[in-house]
Amino acid sequence: MRPETDKSQLYDRQLRLWHESGQTALENAHVCVFGSSALASESLKNLVLPGIGRFTVIDDATVDDQDVLTNFFVRHDDAGKPRAECIVAGLGELNPDARGVAVVRAPADVLGSCEASDTDLVSSASLVMACGLPDALVHDLGLRCWQLGTPLIVASAAGFMASIRTTVPEHAVVESHAEMKQDLRLTAPFPALLSHVDNIDLGTLDPTDLGHVPFAVIIVKALQKWAAANGLVLGKDTIEIPYRRIGEVRDIIRAMAPASDEENFVEAGNNLNANCSAYEIAFEVSQIISDADASETPTSGSSSDDADLQVSPSTPLPCDNGSKDKFWLMAKALRRFTESEYSNGKLPLSGTIPDMKADTKGYIALQRVYKQKADEDKAEFSKHIHDVLDAAGLPQDYVSQAEIDTYCKNARRLRLLRFTPIHTELKSKPSNIDELAFSEALFHYVMFRSSAMFFEKHRRYPGVPDGDKNVDLDDLVAADAAELETVGNGLLVSWGIADQTVPNGLAAEFARSGHDELHNIASLSGGVIAQEAIKLITHQYVPANNMCIVDGAASKIHVARV
Repeated sequence: MRPETDKSQLYDRQLRLWHESGQTALENAHVCVFGSSALASESLKNLVLPGIGRFTVIDDATVDDQDVLTNFFVRHDDAGKPRAECIVAGLGELNPDARGVAVVRAPADVLGSCEASDTDLVSSASLVMACGLPDALVHDLGLRCWQLGTPLIVASAAGFMASIRTTVPEHAVVESHAEMKQDLRLTAPFPALLSHVDNIDLGTLDPTDLGHVPFAVIIVKALQKWAAANGLVLGKDTIEIPYRRIGEVRDIIRAMAPASDEENFVEAGNNLNANCSAYEIAFEVSQIISDADASETPTSGSSSDDADLQVSPSTPLPCDNGSKDKFWLMAKALRRFTESEYSNGKLPLSGTIPDMKADTKGYIALQRVYKQKADEDKAEFSKHIHDVLDAAGLPQDYVSQAEIDTYCKNARRLRLLRFTPIHTELKSKPSNIDELAFSEALFHYVMFRSSAMFFEKHRRYPGVPDGDKNVDLDDLVAADAAELETVGNGLLVSWGIADQTVPNGLAAEFARSGHDELHNIASLSGGVIAQEAIKLITHQYVPANNMCIVDGAASKIHVARV
């Protein structure tokens, strides 16, 4: 292993994206990959380079001429060798910190085995990937991962097209990095902020000092005057300024400015729109703290009907968050926090403020006010989380202070995603038909499903000869395309989308591809797959929910829910 100093230099750019916590999650992760095609190796390449801890490749395929043309991680002299071993060796050269293992066995044998060493391959994985597997194996793997609560990414490519499907019962994101306006609380200032503002007398400042007053202070001063003119008291009454009346506050700021072009006063006017609305909790966060799993009554899963659910091999299992899941323990504490008299319906303050036109002394003084309030909020939140831990019979250090700090800092950006199970989708139909019907991804999704059904029937993909070397490929492609189009239109009818049909030429494009993977499409799709995998492993940024279609012919990527 590399020394930490070397790692900080090697991974400098990505550490700026997902910080040390995300890098640690990557280095501790184990990714299990079924399949060793170009799509699998390109996906793994983009996980090995940023430092994934371990990866296992399961496949019994051997290197053939097509692999040499499309898979960057096999060589001409690898022909006939186990492909899994070849790509593991090639990937290992990219980053010695990533430890790879090849399991040269058929994915079907591993999934059908009851041996502990085989079942552990999936159960011990942080994330599972399936590249180019038939639907029957995807179904079995999807069911197992769903029961374990392990994220699964299923990918398939055919010529210029690729499909990427993510499934996991529930995925919580604390550090979503969502872009939001700063939480400065200017229309609902806390006592320490009001006191700080009141201690600054703009009338006694010389022109130089006046030109370095932070815009947050100027806006609060203006809001105090506006509130007084409207019979209100800032800090006591709820201040919500309609958009059409923001100009009144802007006029007050202009009147306060020593000159019309004074930068900090201009900055204050420019920041009015973002800071004059009433305080509100983001919809996504409101959903989390109002969720049954954040309630005072412990539940298992997200539905009140889960207790009566009869489990069978084809039944999607609810996500058993349990009373010990840290995200939900803190969500329960957050709910208590927002309902307390202390917070008055507000989330913990992050304590960060944006850059402002100000001198160092004034900026640091304001920053200290927000930091102190954030620390007070964290202390109050800690009381609630400790009460929750006590009620759950858990030790006080079950949730660390660092985790509390991160949760409070990102409370406004919490996100929760609940995916749909792929194993039930493959046995019936997509769960979000209405949404899918109006998506640009619809017909490509239908073609991938139709190709899989074609394979189940003929044991070959459209456009691939069935061992008959004398077959005319043009005739084969035409016949397979016609059947593929018929199957696709039949799916649309069975899903209740009878008013749409597969576009001319799309089925022919799929049949013409022979379900082969092109290196450029595999490389692009592998980047998308790795990006989604990193989001799922680090619990940072928000993954796509739940399908991506890469359309290389049109240079587009479509995202839809199925």
